[in-house]
Amino acid sequence: MSRSRSLDEWVSFLSNSDAKRAAQALEVLGESLCADDGATRERAAEALLKELVREGSTSQGPILQLLQLSWWPPPVKSAEPALAAVLTGVSRLHVDAPAVDDAALLVANLYRAASLPLRVLEEALGHGQASVRKVAAGAVGRVGKGAVSLLPRLLPLLDDVEPVAGAALESLGSLAPMEPEVALPALFDQVARAEGARQYLALTSLRSVLEEWRREDTPALDLTSMDGVLSRMAEDPQAPIRLEAICLLGLGRLSSLTTVATLRRHLQDESLDVAVCAAVSLLRVGAPPQEAAAFLFQRLTSRETPAETDMVLSMLEGLEAATLARIRDMLEAVAREVQGHVGDAARALLRQARK
Repeated sequence: MSRSRSLDEWVSFLSNSDAKRAAQALEVLGESLCADDGATRERAAEALLKELVREGSTSQGPILQLLQLSWWPPPVKSAEPALAAVLTGVSRLHVDAPAVDDAALLVANLYRAASLPLRVLEEALGHGQASVRKVAAGAVGRVGKGAVSLLPRLLPLLDDVEPVAGAALESLGSLAPMEPEVALPALFDQVARAEGARQYLALTSLRSVLEEWRREDTPALDLTSMDGVLSRMAEDPQAPIRLEAICLLGLGRLSSLTTVATLRRHLQDESLDVAVCAAVSLLRVGAPPQEAAAFLFQRLTSRETPAETDMVLSMLEGLEAATLARIRDMLEAVAREVQGHVGDAARALLRQARK
């Protein structure tokens, strides 16, 4: 097939029932979007955006994917009309269409490339079409600091239909470190009442914020109100949920006897990841370090499962100096008794503990 056709012709092939012809059109248009010649890139983008909003077009999916993958950086002068075209195109898609996720990435790229008005994104958060709300909700977190003022407007979408709510929760987790006073109560609420993937995402988002605070020596958050919820989650049959709950028990100001008992019990967890996290959390909440240190020493000196040893080292390498200082004696023993990279890693952890 000749490649001498016009860009408009190639665009028309995207909705062709001939899969081979549509695939070639994607290839040609992708090359045009990445061309060294700026005029060629601009013409290709204009042709695609024109088709995106054309009444009756059925090629929104491939166009959004193509623009997201290949059009970078979009020219500043094209960013605002492109934003309008993307939101129009998305409004014709079902909320679960894969291209909706491509559109969220593309919208975030447009905001990074140009100083676009947040008003457009805010209006999209309240759009009548769920697909548009999902794009806006997903883009807010990816825009980052520049969109943090939209966080209060994002919160009601946590009760939207599931695809929209999930996108809103992801963005909430991304923005939480920048506006914790607004974001953390919403994350607490999601941890307490959400289920399945959304609950897990809320847990991981909350954990990410608190771990960052700990690394920065920010005072630990009081999680007393979450004690019962986290303790129940620590007994969840799914290891990933137990892991996040156990980690959170160690990151808040929770040093109750109940918390310590829960953490000690999970040193025997069938999941090694959970058990190691329980040992770390025991150290973080200020429990006597002997039991956790003995557990970690056994794992670090085992020569039977090197992959598990590496996992333990990886978790310890993410700890702050004050926590590592509580197991200095154990690390010194490992450094003396174990050769190779494990001994070297123990010595590196000791140096970090002395900072």
